[in-house]
Amino acid sequence: MVALLLVFALGACASSKGSTNDGSTIGKGIDVETMRPPEAAQVVQEFQNAYGIPPIPPPDTPVSSMGQVLEIIRGDRLPEYEAARRFAAGKQGAEALTLRGYLDLSYAGALMTAAWILDHERRQDLTELRQLATSRPFDDDNEALAADKSRAAKLRAKTADLRKVVRALRVLSEAPLVSGSDLITQAISQDPKSQLAYLANANYYRLRGEWLEFDRMMRYADEGAEDPPVRTYLRAMEAFERYVDPARTEKLLKETIAKRPDFVRAQANLVLVNENIEEKYAELQALKQLSPTHLVVRLAGPMIEEEYKTSQELKGALSD
Repeated sequence: MVALLLVFALGACASSKGSTNDGSTIGKGIDVETMRPPEAAQVVQEFQNAYGIPPIPPPDTPVSSMGQVLEIIRGDRLPEYEAARRFAAGKQGAEALTLRGYLDLSYAGALMTAAWILDHERRQDLTELRQLATSRPFDDDNEALAADKSRAAKLRAKTADLRKVVRALRVLSEAPLVSGSDLITQAISQDPKSQLAYLANANYYRLRGEWLEFDRMMRYADEGAEDPPVRTYLRAMEAFERYVDPARTEKLLKETIAKRPDFVRAQANLVLVNENIEEKYAELQALKQLSPTHLVVRLAGPMIEEEYKTSQELKGALSD
């Protein structure tokens, strides 16, 4: 499993194809549409280097128990996922298989979240690029026009890079999705009444966008007597991804956190789904308290803080 935004091993050279000539500055010669996992890892590594995203090394403390693996999943501690996977590898029994499946699916979800954030940034940059490309016949400021031209060139390269890295992250999410699903299927075969295994399988189908299968797994899970936080979390993400209902999503995510305050991914998604910038900024600060180096803090944090700063400046100007 290739660790997101950590230390990527350059497992293969670029494709033997000629340059795709897509304007990107990373992954030269790698075709976006036919990208393979080793090439995807190379693209992510080059993106980190080009845009100054330093890897976070995992802590020195070794993973030594399945309880610790569970804590890593709950804390969404991405730098520790690989160590947790290695420790858990080969562990058998329905509960161990379920936990291993959750670990892989959580990792795949992190990759997909990173892709979602970076694709959102790409769309924002494309809007800026269109504005810069608009003809302004009454503007005679040649120096400003030259600056606009230079900025447009940088944005063209950046949007091409973002398109490539978004694709790379999605390619890298495929293997842990498949392995996570396989582990959960084995867990269910060993314990057909395992509520947590059915919830994990529902999460797999959610990540795939296969909502009828998601419904089937949730029906099985709902037969259990317990009401685990992950069930509320899955309903929250269903509200966002399937029904586009941010208000219900926010309500359910807050219910999830009320049940388990250490459910870090629920807090991270509160940051992403909130539409009000002041509330989004407040949720970001709460996430920072829980996990200062979280993926969402590192990737989405700068954009959110800049948007919040602008909104405060405008609020001050409008109140004068």
